This record gives sequence, structure tokens and C-alpha cells, in this order.
Amino acid sequence: MKPIKFLEKNEKELVRFIQRLVQTPSQNGIDPEKNVAQVIIKKLKEFGFNPQLVGNKSRPSVLYFVNKAPGKKLLLDAPLDTVPAGDLKKWKYPPFSARIVNDKLYGRGAADCKAGIGIFCFVAAAIAQEKIGGQLVLAFDSDEQSGNFSGIKEISKRIKPDAVIVGYAEPEIAISGRGWLRLKITTIGKSVHTGARYKKGINAITKMVKVINALENLKMDFKKNKFFPFGPKLTISQIQGGRAINIVPDECVVHVDIRLVPNQTEEKVLEEIKKAIKEPGIKIKLYQYAPAFLTAPEEKLVKILHQNAEEVLQRPVPLTTHGGGGIGNILAQKGIPVIGGFGVEANNIHGYNEYTKVDSILPTAKIYAKTVLEFLK
Repeated sequence: MKPIKFLEKNEKELVRFIQRLVQTPSQNGIDPEKNVAQVIIKKLKEFGFNPQLVGNKSRPSVLYFVNKAPGKKLLLDAPLDTVPAGDLKKWKYPPFSARIVNDKLYGRGAADCKAGIGIFCFVAAAIAQEKIGGQLVLAFDSDEQSGNFSGIKEISKRIKPDAVIVGYAEPEIAISGRGWLRLKITTIGKSVHTGARYKKGINAITKMVKVINALENLKMDFKKNKFFPFGPKLTISQIQGGRAINIVPDECVVHVDIRLVPNQTEEKVLEEIKKAIKEPGIKIKLYQYAPAFLTAPEEKLVKILHQNAEEVLQRPVPLTTHGGGGIGNILAQKGIPVIGGFGVEANNIHGYNEYTKVDSILPTAKIYAKTVLEFLK
């Protein structure tokens, strides 16, 4: 099979390309995605492709239609941006060195999601070696880590595929993903001097402590199923309050991240939260929401990828749920069957010393190439 031979012949070049991607920082909120997008554009042009940049000029996404034969459309997508590297002193090796030690390629984004980007680019080049039916589309979207998903929203205006695979690094095949609901909660107080003898003021932070306790004790209503046995999760992730040590704080703000299972809706969860919080003078603002999704195990793409993964890896590959949610949640809302993650062996995603196992890169690429050929034949 020409595509498989192409991948085997170019394995070292694929690894070097992933290193080059890691060496090009694309930390959300710090580095514009245009730099890593240009690295990808250059590589795709070396393959003889003519990709395009779409969306915001400083934060563009990459889009390329590998072939335009009539038939099904399959989208391979992976995000361009990463989370920040954090404290550089906590890394074994510099986070943008892409150093390989004991078969581990270290660096921010090595797993999430630059290995996926590199693999998808080389799979597209491999697929181009053969005449196939249907249409393979590559998309590398910007602004994913913030939760705004502006890149994939722009891409989805330009194409509606028959199915999607997202290149998140997962040892299993994630056919479902928890949704999310993100809130900004504000308590309002009244400022006075902390040493005032007769005016007590109203302490917004003290009020917020009661709100946080109520949220920590909240038991949300949900239904378990085979792919969501663990239920939702509520996290108080950020807090700000107070202007000076000698002022009773008149405002306190927390940001709340709630991961959802399929039967939880925006309206239902908000109602539960408002009932739990009994403090007066509270403002609740919802600023991000996406429902959970579940792709049927019987979907053609799921069955093909599942069979190929177990055949190549020679081990059971379970169908599972992506706990963090992501691009799949956005696309699934449009009625598109989505595989929300499958890829290289990796560890410490979003943590220090993130890495991808080098010897898992080629097998993953082979699995994708076989899957694309079978789905689009």
C-alpha cells in the first residue's frame, strides 16, 4: 500500500516536523498562532499542496482540501494553540526545545496537539499517493484552549463534513466528551475602613466564602450511562477580591468551570446553582457553554478506526469518553459524527514535562491512513 510505505519511508522526517512544531511556541494568550500556522503552510507546500489561512490574520487557522472527488467528506482536525508552559524551572528540559530522551519527545504541545498536527499533515501527503473517492479535509484551528473555539467556528462555516476525527492524544478512542458550562459569580459588599469604629461595611469576600461552600456541597442531578459513569464535575478555578489590606472588600469574583454529562442542560444547571446560593446581592453570568456529546459506536467511522487501531497496535482499544471536552463538542452540535480523540501515547498533558512517545507516532499515522482510505473508498 503506497500510503503506508510513504509513512514508513518518512518516519524520521515526521518526527522532525513534530519537533519543529513544538519549537514554535503557540501558547494561548501569549503567542499568535500565525507563527506555527506558517510552519504548517510551508510543510504542506513542500508536499505540493496549496493550503489557505482563514479567519483572524494574527490568529489564523489552516484549511486544506486534499482532494475534491465527489462523495463523503472526512475532516481531520487538531488545534494550533497550547496552554502556557508555566514556570520554566519546573521542566526537565526547556519546553520549546522538543528534546528527545529515552523515546520521549518533551515540550509544551508535544502531545496536545502538535503530534496530531504533524501526523495529519503526513497522512494527507500519504493519501495523496493514491486515487481515492470522497474528500479529505485538513483543519488546524486557532483559539481552542481559551474555550472560545473561534478557529473551528470559522472553519465550520466553510465546510460540513460527514464525519470528524480530532487529533487529541488519547490511548483510547473517545467517541464522547463531557460538555462544559463556565460562570462568573460576583458578590457585592460595601467598603469602609477596616479600622472604622461604628461602620462595619459588608465584606464581599466573606459572602463569597458562603457561595463557594454552597457550590462545593451542590449535588447536581444527572443520569449515568455506559460512557459517562463518572458524572459532572464543578471546579472553583479562579478568584479575585479586595483592593487593599485596610479596606473592607466591596466585590469578589470567582470563575466556575462545570463539566457536564448528556442529560444536563444550561437551564437545568443554572437553576440548580441559583437554588443552592442563598446569599443576597449575587450576580451570576454565564459566558461559555457546550453540551456533552456521544457518537454512536455503530457509526461507520468509529467501527473502521476501532478495527484498524486494534489491528495495528495488537491490543484492545476501548471506546471511551473524553473527560475534558473540546472541538468535538462544537462540531457535534451540528449533527456531525465526531471521534473526539485518538492518538499517540503521551503523558503530562497541560502539565510540566509534557511528552509524546516517539515509537507511537508511526503506528498512529498508519492507523489514520488506513482509516481514511477505508472511509472514503
